[in-house]
Parts: sequence; structure tokens; C-alpha cells
Amino acid sequence: MRLVPFLFVCFFVAGCASTYPAAISPNAWEMPAPSLPQRAPSICRENPEMLYITNRNRADDPEGYGNNRSSSMAFGYVTIEPANMSAEAYADYISGHAIDKAPPTYAHARIAEAVRFPGTPLAFAIEQGVLTRDRQAIAEYQNAGAQFQDELTGELAERGTGKVVLFVHGFNNSFEDGAINLFELWSASGRSGIPLLFSWPTGGHKALGYLGDTQNGDFSVYHLKETLRLIAATEAVDEVVVIAHSHGASIVTTALRELLIESRGADLSMRDTYRIETLILAAPDIDLGVMEQRLVAETFGIGFGQIDVYLYPEDNALGIASWVFGSPRFGAARPDQMSAESRAVFQGVKSVHFILVQDAGDYDRHNYFRRHPGVLSDIAITMRTGARPADAERPLKHLDLNFWSIDKTYTPSYFGSLHSPDGCRLIDAPQITP
Repeated sequence: MRLVPFLFVCFFVAGCASTYPAAISPNAWEMPAPSLPQRAPSICRENPEMLYITNRNRADDPEGYGNNRSSSMAFGYVTIEPANMSAEAYADYISGHAIDKAPPTYAHARIAEAVRFPGTPLAFAIEQGVLTRDRQAIAEYQNAGAQFQDELTGELAERGTGKVVLFVHGFNNSFEDGAINLFELWSASGRSGIPLLFSWPTGGHKALGYLGDTQNGDFSVYHLKETLRLIAATEAVDEVVVIAHSHGASIVTTALRELLIESRGADLSMRDTYRIETLILAAPDIDLGVMEQRLVAETFGIGFGQIDVYLYPEDNALGIASWVFGSPRFGAARPDQMSAESRAVFQGVKSVHFILVQDAGDYDRHNYFRRHPGVLSDIAITMRTGARPADAERPLKHLDLNFWSIDKTYTPSYFGSLHSPDGCRLIDAPQITP
């Protein structure tokens, strides 16, 4: 991290711990015997910083950001660390090699805001059909964007990677909740790529909070598009993994759909421009019919290397959302609820995968993406390798067409290095029997 000190506004309360429930220990990856070195101590930073962009309001509480909207984006760094175990013990837990240990608790996030963007919309005028933008406002906004890109470029170089992992949390998550979610996913993957949190305004247990936060999601679409544009314009980025949970999936797909239409209008390839190789939607809180008409009908899948969607028909949170809106939610859909037209499309589109989760009721019916040992392990191996369900790394059970199944016994296989580019030991894994 190379920003000069006066740019930082830090928020930290020592000795306090988050009450957010930790991820469950995932199923450990299996590895071929030849790739197993002797166990070595970690030589990487114990709790490296993650990046964030948020459009939440500033707050004076330990987290630094509240649950309300801000018209200006903020970029900075956030550090999450276990409060009740060492970094080495946490690495064992989050890689599935300490399943008998109590789950971790987390110290409050350490947050360092580095760049504050000007508020949007930026000033402009229209006279006789001609659009004129305020030059000073544009210059200030572009300067903030350039600072973000410089920091991202530096982090990519320092950590020896070209991959960015962008995570968008769901409804009723605080800023700190979202940071913990990303830290767990990133750690389970062996710290693959540069982790970047996009945190939107939600939470606070307001009256009719769910309905209000759907509007906060709409409010956040432009800022997320700007974030994706900045990442795409950073030359050092060669691959992006986007992960979204619950209502975050609605924000992400809306933003990406608009960028897809924009790319088509400019005669550009969405995939080449934004370099999103993997899009993961966990328990997506999206109307099923809207998904079919706005994503499938718009040939949304062409913009990405692959799309993985985790579904659980007994998802209790999405069941309530279905009742509120009077229509089924995508994340709780069954295969027979897909329209005949969509099923016909998926006969020829193999890059989109619907993964039906089994056993989620034993863990967490909605947050299973981090509290189901099979699902967390599958997301982690996908983050690290980009493997598809039909690949050797991901032995999912194929059902029909694009539908696959995963249960709590699912165990991926990993054939790569046990160390991240910065030298951090990842895991000691059981050998695959030849």
C-alpha cells in the first residue's frame, strides 16, 4: 500500500470483536501426491489488506460506514483478522483441515479510506441539444479514478497476479459483514487474486427494510458500473472473477446487463473488454421470469467465460421474498420451473451452470455459500482455477441440461501449486489415490 499518510481516514476500535457468524470449515481439496511439499511456515503477510469501494455514508462507529446512501464512492483498504486463533490456525480451518476446531471470531475491521470520489451525478448542461459537462468536476472524478487504478496496479504487481476477485454482498449486511464474507471466500481459495469488496447501503433493521433496500440496490447500479469500468481500464488486470450473493446478484446482473448493451452499441466484445471469466451468483434474489426475459432473452451469457448459479428451493429468505413480490425467485427455482423457451436455449449454451444445493437445511438455508462445506469448497476451487463443473477439479453430479447437484460430501481436486504467488503456503491436502 503506497498512499501518503494524510490521505487516510482510519477507523478502529481495539479489543472489540464482531458478532457476525463465521463460515463453516469447507471440505478439504484433494491433491495428487507429486505436488505435496513438506509443510512449511507461511512467509506471506498474515492478514493482508483487501480493497474496497463503497457508496455507504460515513459513520463514526467502529466500521466507519453506515447503512445509508452516499452519492460519492470511497475507495480504501480493509483488514479482517481472526480474534481467537492464529493466522496459521485460521488457514487450517478455512482450508478444511481443522474441522474439529471451534469456528473463528473476528476482530472489528480495520478500515483505511484512501480516495473519496466526487458525488454523482457530475454537473452538466444541455443547450440546444448539446451536452456540456463541467470540466472541473470531470477532472476531479478522473483523478480519483486514476488513484484507484494506480493502487490496484501496485497491488497486482506486489502480489504477482493479474486477477481481481470482486464480491458484492447481499441484503442486510453491514460493511464489516461484507468484508468478512469476502475474507472467508478469498482465504478458502488460497488467497487467489486481489480481493475487492463492493459494499452497497443496506442493513440497520429499518421498517420495511427489505423493500427499501431494493431501492438502495437500484441506487448502487451506476456506482458498480463505474467500478467495473475502472477495473476494465486497468491494464494490469487480465482476469476478473465476480461473486454476488442474494440481492447483490440483482445489482450485479443489472449493472452487467447495462454494460453488455453498452458494449454492443459500441461494437465491442463484453468479454474482451471486461475480462470477466467467472460470474458466480449464490442464492440470487431475482425474479425468475425477469431473469428469463432480461438475461436469457438478452443473451447475457455471451459476455462471460462461465456463469455458476447456486440454487436451493427451500431457501427460507427467498421464500419470503417470493411471497412479498408474488413471484418465484431465481435462487429458489427448481428445474421444472424454468420455461420451455429457456430450457431450449440451455440445450445450446453450456457456459451457464445451475447448481442445485443439497443438505443446505443442515447448515444455513440462505447463506450456504459460506456455511455449507461443499458449496464453499466448490466456490473456492472455482475462484482459484476457473474450472467448470465437467472438469476434473469439480466432480459435481450432472442432472440434466445445465443442471448439476452438490451435497455436503462434495470434495474438489486441485492439481496446481500449494503456494500463492507471494509465497504463502495454502494448505496441506490429502493425497488422491492413484
